Amino acid sequence: MTYSRPKQIMVNPPAAGAVGGLGRSNLSIMHKAYPGSPVYKGELTDEIATAAYMSEVTNATLDDGGHTFGTVNLDYQDAPDLTAVVTGGGGLPGHAHAPNIAVPPEGQNPADIPAAGVEATLAAKGAGGAFGNGENVNPSTTSANISTQSIADGSRPALGKSGA
Repeated sequence: MTYSRPKQIMVNPPAAGAVGGLGRSNLSIMHKAYPGSPVYKGELTDEIATAAYMSEVTNATLDDGGHTFGTVNLDYQDAPDLTAVVTGGGGLPGHAHAPNIAVPPEGQNPADIPAAGVEATLAAKGAGGAFGNGENVNPSTTSANISTQSIADGSRPALGKSGA
């Protein structure tokens, strides 16, 4: 699915802003005020910013050296499969989208949460699917389409849409 959106201003200022006045900048003054700016020196352009974003954010893999998350691929390659979520008692979730709402019969040990809490969790969730999108929303399937979107070629979704 490809979306068409007008190109947004990133780095290169619009030519219409060169005249100054109310609501407009005067680029000649900006060049004088910020002579070391990589934008005004031509070292940073929309193309350079887009390429840096694509390589460092969109098509990147982060590694925190095992501190918290380990290695994380930012291109959605490791999206979770919600159909594989194990539910039940003993501290397991009550649904792929919700915790088990049951409490231990005595004390506060999550390992004592009864498996019957799954039924209670499902009954309490009300009508409709998780987050209003239906039960078929699964990151392992929707991420394939999202990972193909790019700010470089304009294939990003319209505002308010994920493109999933």
